[in-house]
Amino acid sequence: MTRQGKVGSQREAGLARSYYTDESNFSPEHLFSMSYQIRQLHGFRPQRVLEIGIGNGFVSTFLRQAGVEVVTADINPALRPDVCAPLHELPKHLAGERFDVVSCCEVLEHMPFDEFGRNLDVIRSLAPEAFISLPGHFPWAGFMGRLGIHNRFVNVSLGIRIPCRRRLTDGHYWEIASEWQTRRSALVAHMRQRFARVDSGVFPMNRYHFYFRCSDKEAR
Repeated sequence: MTRQGKVGSQREAGLARSYYTDESNFSPEHLFSMSYQIRQLHGFRPQRVLEIGIGNGFVSTFLRQAGVEVVTADINPALRPDVCAPLHELPKHLAGERFDVVSCCEVLEHMPFDEFGRNLDVIRSLAPEAFISLPGHFPWAGFMGRLGIHNRFVNVSLGIRIPCRRRLTDGHYWEIASEWQTRRSALVAHMRQRFARVDSGVFPMNRYHFYFRCSDKEAR
């Protein structure tokens, strides 16, 4: 699959802070994705969260204001994370620390897929639960929104995935279904080797983003 531009640590570690606050970050889809992450993380009822991939700080800032202790980790020093290190080095930097849940959103696709299993092992070593999101590869066409009656709302999404391959998004080594081994069912199988339960789905108002809720805790 053809890639665009630089990929991996050489790109991610050098991105300017403004990259995460430019005009594209104000799109409704992007803002919804971040708010959906917060909602999903809140569902774990965590006291302590490790966020891998700080981005513009929207998620960690909100959670902290809500009384959740958040430790941020990123490879980019310009983002001023609490821990500046690549993912595979985090156990060394966080030795002896434990978290209720790890948040790792739009991160793993920036590393070669042959590191996917190792990255999951690192995430599992740091917390018994994880919320992971990854981009999908195939274009989507349809309708998405919220249907409301008075103050009750449900998400509505109608559409189809267009079966045509496109170039990978700039900076990505892979995306969901960009190759046979990266299809969603294969990713879930990898996760179930590390976690007892894995639920997956698509962000209701951003069909480009898929989520995975992973847990080794007993069902609540």
